[in-house]
Amino acid sequence: MSRPKVSVSLITFNHEKYLVACLDSIVKQLVNFDLEIVVSDDCSTDKTPEIVAFYASKYPELIKPIYRKQNLGMVKNALDTIKQCRGDYIAILEGDDFWPDEHKLQAQADYLDLNTDCVICYTNGYIFYEDEPLRKDFFFTSAQKPPEKLDLDFYIWYHPIIPNNTKMFRKTAHPEIFPLWIYDAINWDWILHVLQLINGKAGYIDAITLAYRRHPGAAFNAQSEEKILFSGIATAVAMNKYLNFRYNDSLKNLWWENRELALIYLQKRSIFKFLAYYSRFIFSVPRTEKMKAKDELWRIKTALLGRKS
Repeated sequence: MSRPKVSVSLITFNHEKYLVACLDSIVKQLVNFDLEIVVSDDCSTDKTPEIVAFYASKYPELIKPIYRKQNLGMVKNALDTIKQCRGDYIAILEGDDFWPDEHKLQAQADYLDLNTDCVICYTNGYIFYEDEPLRKDFFFTSAQKPPEKLDLDFYIWYHPIIPNNTKMFRKTAHPEIFPLWIYDAINWDWILHVLQLINGKAGYIDAITLAYRRHPGAAFNAQSEEKILFSGIATAVAMNKYLNFRYNDSLKNLWWENRELALIYLQKRSIFKFLAYYSRFIFSVPRTEKMKAKDELWRIKTALLGRKS
């Protein structure tokens, strides 16, 4: 097989209910270039490996299966799978999601061919819910689209969304060595965006190419809100140091995270922790944020009543 222009890095773990739809959405992509699909099963305990093996036998020139002998965890599995990809461009997907647009890979490869200043190309998509079949939330609305191109400065300062499973990126922009703290981060995709954006811009195509599934077994849903917030704070602190404090004013002011932690502790009636984190919030909120006392009082009242704000 010749070297592919595009590789798809697909990680999966206990996704037997969803993997057929995921794989079908990849093999049905309409492209005019050589493609490979690197599928890495992270030691699943259900029938996921059997599904991977079936598709690998059906598409032997297309699918390269990896069967982990021990569970690596999402981040290690994802980064190692990307490392195994041979394509000039790499697209990311997880086994419980799928691509509803059969032109996704062609459109993004064409975009990166034409826009040599960009190392990332991403798109719109939607979240759908197993327990609410009529609900569909889009990452971007017509009134809130991202700029066509953004650089690292814009990404750090304004925190726009780059949905990870819509991405295609240049392999040359992908780091060969990662800081060790990425392996403990819940928001590892944010770290990946930053490390790639060091090498160029991200370009946006206004197309709906991802169906992101929310279900009880999803890895992100297994994390508590408190753990997610602490991970976000730790990641920002580590990234601030990694970037030599170039974005110190943005990455040190974790006011939103401190307020959310304070409200969680208020719900738990941990008053001292509430006061500690709310004080951090008060002293770190930037002047550009127009805070209203009545809004803050409403959040505190809502937390006291045991509801989310």
